[in-house]
Amino acid sequence: MLLDVLSAFLDTTGKMAPWLLGGFLLAGFLSLWVSPGVVSRYLGRRRGWRAILWAVGLGVPLPLCSCGVLPVAVGLRKNGAGRGAVAAFLISTPQTGVDSFLATWSLLGVPFALMRIVVAVITGLVGGLLVNALDHDVELTTTEVSVSISDVRGIVGRIRAAALYGFGTLFGSVSAALLVGLVISACIWAFVPPEVFSERWLGNDWLAFPVMLLVGMPMYVCSTASIPVALALMAKGLSPGAALVFLIVGPALNGASLTTLLKLLGRRCTVIHLSVVAGFSVAAGAVLNGLNARFDFLPRYQEMEGECCRMESGAWFSKGCVVAILFLFGYHLLFKPMRQRMITRKKYSSEQTVVTVRGMSCDHCRTMVERLLEHYPGVSRVTQMGSDAFGVEGVLPDTLRRDLKALGFELVE
Repeated sequence: MLLDVLSAFLDTTGKMAPWLLGGFLLAGFLSLWVSPGVVSRYLGRRRGWRAILWAVGLGVPLPLCSCGVLPVAVGLRKNGAGRGAVAAFLISTPQTGVDSFLATWSLLGVPFALMRIVVAVITGLVGGLLVNALDHDVELTTTEVSVSISDVRGIVGRIRAAALYGFGTLFGSVSAALLVGLVISACIWAFVPPEVFSERWLGNDWLAFPVMLLVGMPMYVCSTASIPVALALMAKGLSPGAALVFLIVGPALNGASLTTLLKLLGRRCTVIHLSVVAGFSVAAGAVLNGLNARFDFLPRYQEMEGECCRMESGAWFSKGCVVAILFLFGYHLLFKPMRQRMITRKKYSSEQTVVTVRGMSCDHCRTMVERLLEHYPGVSRVTQMGSDAFGVEGVLPDTLRRDLKALGFELVE
């Protein structure tokens, strides 16, 4: 049985790996032009329904995970963006991105990938407009903080910067969740009997939809890591509509995002956020099942169960991509933490200041703080000392605490 789990893990990883690598690289190039700092400053100058349109238009392609989107949303609000724009950004951005779109395309098909984008756009627009209509906004004193990627010149420099961001920062921020998703998917392939999804139990959408809502809401699952889990569930008999509910709710509704939303925008906005995402996910699942029953445009996922655990011997490109993905897992989950622990044990000179920051939950958050520290004119070098600390050589400004707070983090004395 362990061999079945390993085989299913490698097979699913092999199907996703080429698209994942391409998606993360494309996301790295996207970050050169549309960084979270640019989004924060750009949307901070806009109000009303136009700001909601821009928030959704910029948020949907951004490859930000459920926790990575939170400090960006805080920065949006601090820079003066209205509650509607911030709510639209928080609803639409975690649901999909260029990396998860390509991964969905590879495993679930083009129609499913397009459906995720349509739902992200609609829920973001509706949620933002409802917040504007039902919750009175107030003007804020803006706090400009520059955290965008430095100007990179030359083709080689841009490719290097895109690869470092895509395979370094972005992959590191989702590596643990993605690995867990692939392992859960492999276990479902190997152990879950199809009878669980018979018409009597979760094969019935009236039962499957609320179950997927209840399963997805408390979980932290990013838009990419949830894809192999959804594929395995559909191969066992879960309807595509019920799987779509899980794919929407998991990234867009979780404890961390709802807690931040409650603190940032208030109770009424949080209720609107929760209602829009939950309601439209169920509606989208029902529509997807209805359209597929009429036009039969989705792959037959149940037929994939017999194909699981079989990777063609000639698929050298896929195998090479699997090796690359496994290498990235090993680097981010094993080598990098060990290296950071070794750095923290070294004795630093008296000229170096240790800056401890609370609220960083992923590599994306740590990179934002590191760029902020490097941006200060008096700082010559910044070194990550662990999950929540940086070694800084140079002089830090008196505005450090305020700048960190504007990004959604807290300076620890």
